[in-house]
Amino acid sequence: MSLRDFLGAVGEKNILKDSVSPDYELPALVSKDESKPVVFEDVEGYPECRVVSNIVSTRKLLAEALGTTEKNIVQDISDCLDKQIECRKTEPKFEKVAEKPDLLKELPIPIFYKKNERRYFASTMVIARDPETGIQNMSFHRIMHRDKNKLSIRIVKRHLYDIYEKTDGPLDVAVVMGVHPAVEVAAATSYSPEMDELELANAYMDGELKTAEVNGLDIPADAEVVMFGRIKKEEAEEGPFVDLSDTWDKVRQQPVLVVDELWTRENPYVRILLPGKAEHKNLMGVPQEPRIYKIVKNTVPTVKNVVLTQGGCSWLHGVVQIKKRYEGDPKNAGMAALAAHPSMKKVTIVDEDIDPSDSQEVEWATATRMQPDKDIILIERCKGSSLDPSQDYENKLMTKWIVDATVPFEGKNRDEFDKAELPGEDLELDDYR
Repeated sequence: MSLRDFLGAVGEKNILKDSVSPDYELPALVSKDESKPVVFEDVEGYPECRVVSNIVSTRKLLAEALGTTEKNIVQDISDCLDKQIECRKTEPKFEKVAEKPDLLKELPIPIFYKKNERRYFASTMVIARDPETGIQNMSFHRIMHRDKNKLSIRIVKRHLYDIYEKTDGPLDVAVVMGVHPAVEVAAATSYSPEMDELELANAYMDGELKTAEVNGLDIPADAEVVMFGRIKKEEAEEGPFVDLSDTWDKVRQQPVLVVDELWTRENPYVRILLPGKAEHKNLMGVPQEPRIYKIVKNTVPTVKNVVLTQGGCSWLHGVVQIKKRYEGDPKNAGMAALAAHPSMKKVTIVDEDIDPSDSQEVEWATATRMQPDKDIILIERCKGSSLDPSQDYENKLMTKWIVDATVPFEGKNRDEFDKAELPGEDLELDDYR
């Protein structure tokens, strides 16, 4: 199953046939309607390439990619974490098109924002093999174009960083773009170093993912764009970049990535992810929710769902839905959630009648079921996320908080907190037109 299969199966799409510039114009058009995928058939200066974006810009699209429902995303991802499926091998559908490529001549690398003009791919997944265990890692990493076949790659201290650190000399990698979105969800999932993310993706896809071995690495056989190269023991400036918070991240010294070979499918779809917007948030936030869910479940077994909210950058604010059994359950669930996702700054606990993905319902529960003097817990001097521009940068500390927006057991009747229901749920306006 491929990106092309998904685009063929998905419902409504925005298909734009007029020529667009990859700088400023294309990103602006991506942002105009984030409710459905957008395909650019004519990208100025790149007659052989098409561009696709917004394929998982809503929870509905993401659920469709995983073959599930919005309500069951977290539970179904959680189940797949423990039942990865080995991929079947086949021949690649991509072929080599250039050695030591001048990447800007081959692929549209957009400038997204007027301020701090930088050319970035935020949709790139890096595949590398651990030299000690032999296990592959696949994870998202933004890459900034520097010159011809040279890039700067942002690597945080997780699995790829560990592989890079234990490798003598440059680390051989494949950089992949344009795959079925279930593969992207797997690449964005943080779990054990023993997990092969392609096998997780195959579990999401019911065993339909095929891989091809090229240059010693297993690659999704239907990938649209693959760059083979080396992450060197050399650093260069990277940034600034608009991150999940929709604010500018800082400039860092990061490793240099040199691309030796460019492989593509015929008329490839170049995958563009708009930094800081809905799709970026979904891809980074939703795959964290099952991990939080699993850890909260160890503390409060009646947890029902977990959502990292778009308004909270899909990273800094979350909502945990529970079936409350005891008065202390919400606070225990909140502490477990903060421990499970250390970047989270605020977690709101709601009852099972509140949809945690509906911001209006969550605010309603906070307005009608919570009193600040009793139901807010502040946890001071915590390590949080560097994405939060309000934190104490000198000490790199912040205050986190838990909001208990559940119905109190004591002092009032449960019925006082229920929403009034209108009759006639089955009535449809169209029947009366």
